[in-house]
Amino acid sequence: MFMNNLRRAAMAACAAGAVSLIAVSPASATDKAQVYTNQSEAGRVNYWTSSHDFRVSDTKCDGRSVYAQYQRAGATVQTMRHNGGCRTYKDFNRNFTKGQTIKYRACVNIPTLRDICGNWKKDTTGTRLAPAH
Repeated sequence: MFMNNLRRAAMAACAAGAVSLIAVSPASATDKAQVYTNQSEAGRVNYWTSSHDFRVSDTKCDGRSVYAQYQRAGATVQTMRHNGGCRTYKDFNRNFTKGQTIKYRACVNIPTLRDICGNWKKDTTGTRLAPAH
């Protein structure tokens, strides 16, 4: 009897912990663009249309920094650099007008050669959410 109650309590605690993890995990990105070197992902940029946030991630331990570029229709290309190193990321927030066409891509900095960039990913800017209080 005692063991059955102990098992039930442990299972309930695990279930509650799983629900807590789900509730506090960040919202997933609307979409992403990636760059590859030697057939493996070296960098990634995630974009959230609802908040205009970008996350630039260095996904390969190769000693090279990564960056992302974005361009709104009719505007110049903007660059967001991340030098944090292997398996790290940096968040960037922008404030776009709703409904603009935007494209973005991830790139790897290769100092002695031409940088490698992935394909442009196209999207449309969304409604910016009000910050939670």
